[in-house]
Amino acid sequence: MKEHAKERDIAEKYLNDMLEADRTGDYEGFIKYFDKVDLEDFDEGIFLNDVELMREELGAYKERFYLGSLNGFKTEKHPNCLRFVWRAIYEKNEALITVGIHEKNGVRLVNENVVSK
Repeated sequence: MKEHAKERDIAEKYLNDMLEADRTGDYEGFIKYFDKVDLEDFDEGIFLNDVELMREELGAYKERFYLGSLNGFKTEKHPNCLRFVWRAIYEKNEALITVGIHEKNGVRLVNENVVSK
């Protein structure tokens, strides 16, 4: 049985959409699954700058391999957060991608999306 299978499927869908938004520079597409509370200091300019830096350092995204899940950091805003981690292969380099999700009012939302080079 897959660990956190339902939540992992949700995180995979989010990640697919966010990678496409990265590819096309679509800020609104990137943030559509985020809890708005977690976007207070993240605007379109920061997003576009991050995308450009990633393109320079990593190149184009190619594929990923799922590594596993972790309990998220316990905070008041995200008491039941789960984080999912993938090894990502890009044109120039490799990275780890982490997507954190939590439930709020019956809806799963993203609270973390990190690409670690």
